[in-house]
Amino acid sequence: MASENWPITYPHYVPASSSFIELMKGATKAVVQCAAVKPGEKVVISTDTNKMRIAEALAAATVTAGGVPIIVAIVPPGVHGAQLPQPVVAACREADVFFLPTSYSQTHTDARIEAIKNGARGATMCDVTEDALCTGAILGDFEECDRLGRKLGAILDKTTEVRIRTERGTDIKGVIKGRPVQYETGLFREPGRFGAFPDSEINISPIEGTAEGVIVADVRIMSVGVTRETPVTIEVKSGNITDIKGGSQAEDFKAILKNLNDPTAYNIAEFAIGLNPCARLYSTNLEDLGRLGNAHIGIGSNYSIGGKVKAPCHIDAIFKDAVIEFDGKVVMDKGKVMI
Repeated sequence: MASENWPITYPHYVPASSSFIELMKGATKAVVQCAAVKPGEKVVISTDTNKMRIAEALAAATVTAGGVPIIVAIVPPGVHGAQLPQPVVAACREADVFFLPTSYSQTHTDARIEAIKNGARGATMCDVTEDALCTGAILGDFEECDRLGRKLGAILDKTTEVRIRTERGTDIKGVIKGRPVQYETGLFREPGRFGAFPDSEINISPIEGTAEGVIVADVRIMSVGVTRETPVTIEVKSGNITDIKGGSQAEDFKAILKNLNDPTAYNIAEFAIGLNPCARLYSTNLEDLGRLGNAHIGIGSNYSIGGKVKAPCHIDAIFKDAVIEFDGKVVMDKGKVMI
């Protein structure tokens, strides 16, 4: 049941044979429309023991399209961006198409990078839920999201500095000149293209050491949870996190980074802009990342998106109602496109 505070209008599933049928709507959209799987193509589905039903739905949709599904599964590794066993890397490398429906993100891993280098295309699906294949972002017009992303990206590609701010206190900037724009818009039909389905975003990695300012995560921090009621304030100097303030969730985030015992875990790795107006707020990680009006900062690894840091994690801190500036010009104001 929807409410004013938590506008989730579709129930999360419990395992049942009938609900699997409903998963096929989103799985088919991912396989047929977004990936354009062709007969005979090898489709590797890298998953974990928490997401097997989603993997099976993608496999069923692959069979319908004439593709050959291969499911590889591991136990959840416990941290976003953790490197995967070599057999998983090898499977992704040999794929024509890959889907990575997992509890913890595999975007910033050798498996995804090797797949792209070898000409595969596909999508990571970090912390995807079964209802995310039925409603919300999955209902978005990914063609339109891609057009918007390309429009913003064409300007971003010529930009020197990005600044992102919100009324809640986020105000962070960084130099991105020369870094490649990543188009994770929801379409991945050509070799080397990828997304984070059903997320829709563009992102870029700031040059190491240049990010400065404050992030107030009032939507979500990956591995920590929804931060609506207790926003987490993250202070940044010379490209690294220097302090984390707030309530218990701030302490949780501090502990996650400290326990990794690696200074690269504090690196400001990514600036990202959401594109999909159909994505639900506070519903799923992927939808919070890709919601039009939201933005996020990636922390840790950036080597997979044009940077130089290979950290033991990649964790996103998400905030809403973002004002985005490219070289001092506002290009998006709380979801309203200004160009």
